[in-house]
Amino acid sequence: MIAKYESIADWLIVRASDHRDLRVLTDQLVVRLRDAGMPLHRLNLGVLALHPEMAGYAVLWEDGMADAVEFPIRHEDTLKPTYLDSPIRFVVEEQESVDFRLDDPSHVESFPVLREFQDKGFTHYVGFPVPYGDNGRAVLTMCTRDASGFALSEIEGVGRLFAVLSLLINVAETKRLAQTVLRTYLGRETGERVLAGKILRGEGERIQAALWFCDLRRYTAMTAEIGSFPMIDVMNQYFDCMADAVWAEGGEILKFMGDAMLVVFRIDADRSPVQAAQCAVRAAQGAQASLRELSESRASEGQLPLEAGISVHLGSVVYGNIGARSRLDFTVMGHSVNVVARIQSLTSTTGEPILFSSEVAEHWSNGCTPVGRHELKGVPEPVEVFKPLPSVEDADG
Repeated sequence: MIAKYESIADWLIVRASDHRDLRVLTDQLVVRLRDAGMPLHRLNLGVLALHPEMAGYAVLWEDGMADAVEFPIRHEDTLKPTYLDSPIRFVVEEQESVDFRLDDPSHVESFPVLREFQDKGFTHYVGFPVPYGDNGRAVLTMCTRDASGFALSEIEGVGRLFAVLSLLINVAETKRLAQTVLRTYLGRETGERVLAGKILRGEGERIQAALWFCDLRRYTAMTAEIGSFPMIDVMNQYFDCMADAVWAEGGEILKFMGDAMLVVFRIDADRSPVQAAQCAVRAAQGAQASLRELSESRASEGQLPLEAGISVHLGSVVYGNIGARSRLDFTVMGHSVNVVARIQSLTSTTGEPILFSSEVAEHWSNGCTPVGRHELKGVPEPVEVFKPLPSVEDADG
């Protein structure tokens, strides 16, 4: 019996380079455990991960499913009774295995969730800690409906897989962590470029894009009034309004600069200039609508209201890698970046929440009004700017 599990361990080692996706690995592992004669009817691999929005994720397989499924575990999920009163929490925190016969009332009473497994016809529940890396923690749980439960030799056999499984989880999580960090701090597309090896200083390309720039009004005065630490929460709420609208229209956030944010809606084979301009202006309108709602909520609670100005311009920029030898940054450079930033500064002097250039206006189909020609610092010729006609939501408001 043990030889069968050692052969599974050998397979994990030989095919290690193929096991970068834990969902696929789980599917294949289930097949091999069942082929070894194990009466396996449910397997769950939970991995705690370093992520700004998630506590981790789990890969679940149960008999009757075509394939295993992966789902996120949110931080708030770990505060619910489902987790707090579960054997998984015990395994994670105590780093000890659990073994429950579900036909034994004293075992079922140990954790309320075990009653659910019993109701589904499972007879035996086992769980194992699978530590990985320096401080990583994963949990493997298995269930069977076999009347005899899992044999001791089967449980010991699975234990022989943990050393290799731990290494594979560490490899997968290292890659996932790199993707998470790069996407979080650089943006999805830029993060993927870095992972793909485009990291040489000076490496770049000229692209066409709709550029989008926002800036929070009265930032300095507000910080002085409420203090720097409370302002962090205000900034997070403000940037949530901006970012959610940008992502909804397919834009990529390139950079946060104090209270400002620079975004690109790249023009490529999948997005025409017309589409990029339309997406960028819709994102500006959506962002302003969300910010108004947030501001009204804050005002009703006696807090300072929030206002921002957003500009959009369509043009050519260099998208590339610049900086010092050991400290690089992906960004966009060029005349168009200066133009969109200068147009944004006009939103304060004109009192308009959204302004865009004539290059955007010619592609905006929902109507716009000229706001004059303006001299902009660093721009040789006066620039004509426009504001969009009020949207239906604005008119209703």
